[in-house]
Amino acid sequence: MKQKTKALCSTVCLVSFFLSSSLPALSSPPSITQKHTQSISSSSATHKVSAVIIKKRMTLTVGHSETLAVKIAPAKADNNVTWASTNTAVATVDSNGEVVGVSTGTAYVTVTTADGSKAATCTVTVGGANVALTGVTLNQYTLKLIAGGATGTLTATVVPLTSNQNVTWTSSDPNVATVDANGVVTPVVAGTAKITATTADGSKTATCTVNVVAVAPVISNVTISSNNADNTKAMNGDTIILTFTSSEPVTKLSNFKINGSNPNTFTNIGNAYTATHLVDSGDIITGLPATFQINVKDAAGLYSQTVETTSDGSAVTIIAEYARISKVMISSNNTPDPTKATIGDTITLKFTTDEAVTKLSNFKINSSNPDSFVEVNNNDGTYTNTAIHLVDSGDPVTNTPATFQINVDNTAGIYSPTVETTSDGSTVTIQ
Repeated sequence: MKQKTKALCSTVCLVSFFLSSSLPALSSPPSITQKHTQSISSSSATHKVSAVIIKKRMTLTVGHSETLAVKIAPAKADNNVTWASTNTAVATVDSNGEVVGVSTGTAYVTVTTADGSKAATCTVTVGGANVALTGVTLNQYTLKLIAGGATGTLTATVVPLTSNQNVTWTSSDPNVATVDANGVVTPVVAGTAKITATTADGSKTATCTVNVVAVAPVISNVTISSNNADNTKAMNGDTIILTFTSSEPVTKLSNFKINGSNPNTFTNIGNAYTATHLVDSGDIITGLPATFQINVKDAAGLYSQTVETTSDGSAVTIIAEYARISKVMISSNNTPDPTKATIGDTITLKFTTDEAVTKLSNFKINSSNPDSFVEVNNNDGTYTNTAIHLVDSGDPVTNTPATFQINVDNTAGIYSPTVETTSDGSTVTIQ
């Protein structure tokens, strides 16, 4: 603070006749009686002002001053601001936001932006140099906040109002809740902390008990699928994949099941989690979608609600195991071009299965049953199957690739899904 010159003293003497006793505090800002304009410059003029911020309270003694710092949002906005005092007999403000205490009482200093007409007001209390304070009160003495959630604001009032209103804020446990110089309390983790306001002379305090509570994890974005060619079905050897999002980090699985079993794997990337289940002989074929229950625990020891349905309606049904078909390719014995075939040429369709083929179902090459079919056991759990078709006058010349349908029966009597395309993109055109 800086002491004013004799000119200021003259001003004080001039108004002393009207201020023989302390002015009462004003309940709301009256009309503005003084205005000054200040320019706040920045790097860009393309950003519209969304807010202007100054401190809410200021305490001065007669003859002393303090400059209000103003913050324009967004940071890159350009704007002029106007400073005004409602009671220049108590406090004046210049174009730089410097407030001077003139006489005891209360005045409201307002800063207003030209762009957007945003405004902020500071309550200025001017007291005598030696006004004794008698206590400090808070706007609330208990506060309940959610860990990691919204902040709360405490306001301290030092009595009498003409005394120094400045206070220092402290937290008994910053690990639970912190407090800044403006009384803004930020919840960190679940627990209890005491926020204390101490007067400038250290003689008076007021305390608010802050209870920070944790929130149970919220499960969302639930989906289920399988790695089967038809991801809505799964059979022995397939993997069911359950994904979801948790609002809180998961530290433990509670009643968490996929089709009645604990997941085989559980991983995450950030708050996105994936659980898998390997389908085996223990999975009963019911013709109904596989069931699941998602229930997790967070670091605070709180459990989520149990979720048993997907968010997008997805489902996976356990089906009987069929022979998986892979490595499908087609060619002809035409020389020099095995992608073409004419009358008398043979078309060879080869594919691999993971089970022995016991019967051909709807199996066609260019709409005809194969002329021959041979299966070879590779002795590694796979079988190589070869079907031959002899091109004759019954094969229409379409100049388009010959069609085929692979559908086979395994030893359990279960038919595979029909396959009509090659794995490597190979084709044969009849000419």
